Amino acid sequence: MNESKLKQHESILLRILWMVLFVLVWQVAEVVLGVAVLVQLVYRLFNGAPSLSVMSFGDSLSQYLAQIGRFGTFHTDQKPWPFADWPAPRAPEGEAPHVVVVKPQPAPAAAEPTPVTPQPVPVTPHPVPATPPVVSETPPVVVDTSPPVADASSSAPVGPSVTPPVKPDEEPKP
Repeated sequence: MNESKLKQHESILLRILWMVLFVLVWQVAEVVLGVAVLVQLVYRLFNGAPSLSVMSFGDSLSQYLAQIGRFGTFHTDQKPWPFADWPAPRAPEGEAPHVVVVKPQPAPAAAEPTPVTPQPVPVTPHPVPATPPVVSETPPVVVDTSPPVADASSSAPVGPSVTPPVKPDEEPKP
């Protein structure tokens, strides 16, 4: 027997095995699609419109069944899922799906925080200085920040005036 005919027979035998496997998958998917049809019918009866999620799943599943059919009829050599990507659902062409309106939920009451007892911090004694701090005898300088009154006869620059410190036994100078 010719080697190319042997490879052809092996590939057709492998193809037959895949086809039998996908026929079994077809049977399971067909039942799942039937359940999806019944769920969609019940949903439509109670809500007045079909469910978008069931519509999308049903479309993807029907495309998957079509892929199995194309592979089984030798229309394509591309094996269906799990050897290829799962088919993406298409936009609905029929009745508009039911829209679920989500009501804003009130924020949950915040739990009372448990009080945390602080851990005691160890106290490290600091050495006490032997001499008291030196206090300066000069009084502080007072800066007048009030706006100065400009007078037309003066050409002195306008700005805050500084008052020299006054000693307690002297009188202030005008």
